[in-house]
Amino acid sequence: MSIIVILGVTFADDPLRPQYHLMPPKNWLNDPNGPVYYNGYYHMFYQYYPNVVPADQKQWGHSYSTDMVHWIDLPIALLPDQSYDIIGVWTGSTTIVNGIPVIIYTGITNTHQQVQCQARPSNLSDPTLTNWTKSLLNPLITNPDGRDPSTAFQDNENNYYLIYGYGTQDLGGQAVLFTSQDFLNWTYLHPLHSNHYDTMWECPDIFKLLNYTVLKASLLGRDFWTIGYIDPIKLIFIPINHDLGEYTQLIDYGKFYASKTFYDPIHKQQIVVGWAAEDDNQAEQRGWQGLLTLPRAIFLSDDDLQIRTRPIDALTTLRDPNTHRQFQDVILGLETPFELIPNINGTQIEVLINWQFPVNQTLDFGLIVLSTPDGTQRTDIGISTLTNTSVMMNWDFPGFDYFSVPNVTQWFDCQSACDHDNKCHAWTYDTSKQINNNCFLKSGIPLKYASWFCVSGVKQQKINQQLVWIYINRVLSQRNPGASHSPIHGTIWMNSTMLNNQFLLELDIFIDHSVIEIFEPQNGRIAITGRVYPEEENAKNLGVYALRIPTIEDNIIIKTLDFWTLTAI
Repeated sequence: MSIIVILGVTFADDPLRPQYHLMPPKNWLNDPNGPVYYNGYYHMFYQYYPNVVPADQKQWGHSYSTDMVHWIDLPIALLPDQSYDIIGVWTGSTTIVNGIPVIIYTGITNTHQQVQCQARPSNLSDPTLTNWTKSLLNPLITNPDGRDPSTAFQDNENNYYLIYGYGTQDLGGQAVLFTSQDFLNWTYLHPLHSNHYDTMWECPDIFKLLNYTVLKASLLGRDFWTIGYIDPIKLIFIPINHDLGEYTQLIDYGKFYASKTFYDPIHKQQIVVGWAAEDDNQAEQRGWQGLLTLPRAIFLSDDDLQIRTRPIDALTTLRDPNTHRQFQDVILGLETPFELIPNINGTQIEVLINWQFPVNQTLDFGLIVLSTPDGTQRTDIGISTLTNTSVMMNWDFPGFDYFSVPNVTQWFDCQSACDHDNKCHAWTYDTSKQINNNCFLKSGIPLKYASWFCVSGVKQQKINQQLVWIYINRVLSQRNPGASHSPIHGTIWMNSTMLNNQFLLELDIFIDHSVIEIFEPQNGRIAITGRVYPEEENAKNLGVYALRIPTIEDNIIIKTLDFWTLTAI
């Protein structure tokens, strides 16, 4: 049996311009409901409703593709037309059962209860799987009152297992586990896994990755995953490194939620697609809401302890070869807040940039996108480093807190508390706060902010590694005060044993009008999705900036920059 989920759709914000994301037929799109590959086609289902009101009566939109890049739209797959789903056909997944794709989804009943329902293709000879028939036995599961069933999996005796999201006061967020022998009659077992980082988990997923099991869930407004295994006797998931809800386990550091994974049997890889909601207050006026990210291949780091992603190879087919431009060995030798790159611009583009910069320096530089010619409206995709991150005087780390250490009166005691806590990756000691509320341990590494009152630090990794922040600065991205202007960031640990004491960092950047997706394509150590909404028609230029440059005889260098305009999907 293949472990499969339903693929998500991505679309951009102007139906009059060609998009490389897929434009659904009318108005509204929500999170993906799990991709499936069947009989030569990838099928993508997604929560959809053509009318703004009532917004909660979701339907299932449907598209199909031969490459996960170019999509053909199909009629609505599932409508809320039964008493058990009349308030909405919500999130679910698809599993191949005895060669047949079977959907299990959450229906919202006429009494607003969440129940789990099933649908099967009406005509298996139709390769597009256009029409679906709901089971006469629906609803199949009525308790506990959770949602978002994942793709099912099997044990060696062909028993099926299914999880979905739930939460209670005593256990917190959970992925609850059910079993079945016929995929119709389900028995509740117990929570497969739970913790107290949030009171409810949404959109859980579980899949194999080499010799490991990966558990994923949506909580705290973000998407997390972790590596572990299932105890074959107790049937519980046991993380082997860090847990869901800890910020080193983010799938994507940006606007990314309710993701779904599925196994692609053609390329023999697991794929993940996430939902990028709007980040402003104009969705209703635009007539649509949300989009799904580009498909990403999932793989393990060399030490098998970190889950990595990169864009699928088929996305290179979107590159228009006639628009290709390349720059080599461009030196950023002087501090400059803004400098245009000549002869390249666009709002539907890919930029593959390879930065070279010295180790053990305090630096701040980057690429400018979606910029007006004078730079008054622009978005910065930056790289920042510090000479010392173990103890950072006058720097604050807001966010990612999970514990306030009591009885701390000196910053070095806060550092020591972090060093002795396996969950801790960074800390902040705030002298402006009173004891028992002044030392904060963090399960990830936040973006640094200057502060006279704080001392912060990062728990150091292996010898000869240096921390690098990658960020999206949205201060000038749009004038609309109802749009988010806060930065989005992630971090990478880089080895400082490079030739000539230089780092090389390659970033693959996709831009589709209001969407920015950033990847490290080779090692897959970071993914960041951001939303920006420039109002100016000429906000389509590219540039560079360098706010902090090397203090010795070194330079920041663009070793290569490749640019393409992207074609429509």
